[in-house]
Amino acid sequence: MRSHRSLVGACLAVVIATAAGCSTPAAVGPGSAPNGPTDTGPLPRSLTPAEDARLLYAEDLIVHACMARSGLRFVAEPLAASSRPAAEQRYGTADVAAARAHGYGYSETPAGQRRADATSPDPNEAYQRTLSPDAQGDYETALYGTPDSRPQVELPDGQGLVIATEGCVAQARKRLYGDDLRGYLISQHVAANLEGHIAQDVRDAKAYRSALRGWRTCMANRGFSFATPQEAGQGGRTAAHKDGRAAEIRVATADAECGRDHRLLTTAVALEQDRFADTGPELTGWIREFRTRRLAALPKARELIRARELTRLNVSGRSYARDREH
Repeated sequence: MRSHRSLVGACLAVVIATAAGCSTPAAVGPGSAPNGPTDTGPLPRSLTPAEDARLLYAEDLIVHACMARSGLRFVAEPLAASSRPAAEQRYGTADVAAARAHGYGYSETPAGQRRADATSPDPNEAYQRTLSPDAQGDYETALYGTPDSRPQVELPDGQGLVIATEGCVAQARKRLYGDDLRGYLISQHVAANLEGHIAQDVRDAKAYRSALRGWRTCMANRGFSFATPQEAGQGGRTAAHKDGRAAEIRVATADAECGRDHRLLTTAVALEQDRFADTGPELTGWIREFRTRRLAALPKARELIRARELTRLNVSGRSYARDREH
């Protein structure tokens, strides 16, 4: 998962880099996770893209308030997330009705929101670049604490996991996910890497590659020469920007219809379930912990966002009343 929050200066380390979208850590495979929770029960569901965006916004609201107490600027704004489930974004869609109605959603980003897929500039990154080197250092310390407050945990896969235990980002994560930042951030790291590792296995599987060939032929017959559904999505975004919503919908509809006809998503999901079933309980234990903590954080995030919206409404109401008086 790539957060929209950008890091001040260079990436500090793997866990902090997960907030900045820096280099991707090496894939975690069987036997390469640290000792952690083990359980053989069913995995909790993964969050939808909209729920992920809600948690990111809630984190940023906490960071915004924390930075403001130090007299520093940090913009928190809602993100417009894709309505497509994560599995569809990884492997391709078969939701023809949604494609015909909404395309990929690029033309429907609500006013006042930025997309969570790096297609919109980050105002905090832009602001950070205007600061002097000394001010950038102060800003980084406010976000992540001093270097002495960032202990490193070495993972068996060779990655160095730096955990920011102080600063506004740590405060936000503790408030949402609990005081055990080490456990949460290790589970985040393992989950992201294992899910990526499994997704690549699925895309390399013979059954998926066969379905993908059928999808490509189907798309070519409709006038589109995309190699993967991900390329089709990028093509839809380009079409939306160049030629408008109708052009985006044409690409998305062809993508979904070809995916449905060649069982691209159905094949991928079945393969993915098999891969998770073959994964040892230690790795799936970390995924369970990560998903459980994030699901538990959703009510807190909703309350934070609701309070923010009520504050905005009250401020707007007072401004309107003052304007009427004058």
